[in-house]
Amino acid sequence: MKKKLILIMTAVVMAMSVTACGIVTVVPIGQESSFTGEQEFDSSAESSNDWTAVVEELTANATDASQALGAGAGSGTAVSGTAKIVEFNTDTPKYYLLVEIDGYDGEVQIQAGGVYSGTALRDTQTLKVFQDFTNQTEWSHYAKALNAEADAQVVAPLGLDESVAGKAVTFTGAAAESAGKVVITPVAMTIE
Repeated sequence: MKKKLILIMTAVVMAMSVTACGIVTVVPIGQESSFTGEQEFDSSAESSNDWTAVVEELTANATDASQALGAGAGSGTAVSGTAKIVEFNTDTPKYYLLVEIDGYDGEVQIQAGGVYSGTALRDTQTLKVFQDFTNQTEWSHYAKALNAEADAQVVAPLGLDESVAGKAVTFTGAAAESAGKVVITPVAMTIE
């Protein structure tokens, strides 16, 4: 009797588990969008597609750096100008050119490789706004991807090293003021 009861219970449990399962579709990794219709956000592609328009906008809207910074323009300002390079600093992972701008007495750094920080490029451009993205994470990734474009398109081709100290740099970029210094993320830069 016990054996019969155990067999009946096993059959009932198996029947319940089979009927509760339903049909499962196994989706290969990377092909999820073909089933859900949702595309995964690609910040690199997004920033690469926008780069030319961002450069054109910042160039068209840039004000003279000495005037803009002297007036306390602060963050989210497109600036351009020519400055003397005091040093190429690689003491931290955030490389920068320490520059002197005629008519402005504060500390000014131009981001120049390694690790880029801040969201000045993203916040200065008007091509895309937060509402164009699904969430804060995508918005943040877009800022990082624009910084990566600045490195790849503007800074890396210059092959910067310590020999740039004392030379003149002509730049256009997005300025952000923080902790008593101005940091510029360049969208165009030449050194003579």
